[in-house]
Amino acid sequence: MFFLKFTKKENLIVLKLTNDEGHFQIEPLYPGWGVTIGNTLRRVLLSSLEGYAISSVKIEGVDHEFATIKGVKEDMTEIILNLKKIRFKKKMEQEEEEEEEEDPGEKFNIIINNEKEEITAGDLGEYIHLFEIINTDLIILNKNKLISLNLTIVIKKGIGYVPSEENEKHINPNGTISMDSIFTPIKNVKYTIENCSISSVSKNYERLFFEIKTDGTINPKDALIKASNMVIRHFKLLSNKKISLNYNKKYKKKKPTNENYFKLRNLLNSSLERKNLSVRTLNCLKKAKILTWGDLMKSNTTNLLNFKYLGKKSLEELDLIMKKLTIYYGMNLEDYNQNKNKNKNKNKNIYETRKKI
Repeated sequence: MFFLKFTKKENLIVLKLTNDEGHFQIEPLYPGWGVTIGNTLRRVLLSSLEGYAISSVKIEGVDHEFATIKGVKEDMTEIILNLKKIRFKKKMEQEEEEEEEEDPGEKFNIIINNEKEEITAGDLGEYIHLFEIINTDLIILNKNKLISLNLTIVIKKGIGYVPSEENEKHINPNGTISMDSIFTPIKNVKYTIENCSISSVSKNYERLFFEIKTDGTINPKDALIKASNMVIRHFKLLSNKKISLNYNKKYKKKKPTNENYFKLRNLLNSSLERKNLSVRTLNCLKKAKILTWGDLMKSNTTNLLNFKYLGKKSLEELDLIMKKLTIYYGMNLEDYNQNKNKNKNKNKNIYETRKKI
């Protein structure tokens, strides 16, 4: 009944909306759903929305990222940091495909030969025709009037943050310098929850306030809708139509097959004498009918202390060696003995078959 009321009412109210900031109110929500929806959307907004950023740069005459450029105030490291801050918005977005190949990026050649001393992101815009630069006033570098520069940049589409080491895998090392890429268009997301009522009887519902700040490349309302659609698409994977009901009765939990597993399985039936125990300790264990390490693991310290000849020094010796072997008293050996039992049953069946013949 509640969900019927929920869908009939206008649930999303826009309190404030600009190009880079949006305040939204969502109500009514069932108790506990404020945190569920708020936290889910916040995580998706901050981690999963796509954006554009520079992945690599090449400046003619510059070989590495620590170089200085004659006639330019900033060194290459500072220029890269400034280029990393440029926010791009594609003028013509293509329709999303279900399976996209890795985006190689768009390459642009930029020639700065004007007499301006201060070069901003807006000065690069006339060469980057596919993208709109949002923060045009961002200063990239300061130079002498007569200096000209030849830059080549690659702008890629991506998600979240990608370090320069990852971008370096996709470039040719011919003077091209890879950069850290900040793709996410979301600067900050926060939400608050308060109680609300939908009638005089029902007073314990929740109201969710959502604040989204972007870098200006995406409208906050569009960002909220995109994040919501992402969540919906993922939960559709768990709908009845997507869940396979084919149950495999033969399925069994796989046993570990790593190196430690085989070492321990071999140790079970090995003699205690193989690990250089003292003669006194070995004799005491033999009198207690403990002949293998598997027998010892099945025991416990209380039982061992009850034996007449096994003292504290012998127990300390055993403890030290067992720690080195990463085994302990009372260890569950069912998984390690299973193959052994299978072999016994197999041999028994062979014997019975021969007997019948």
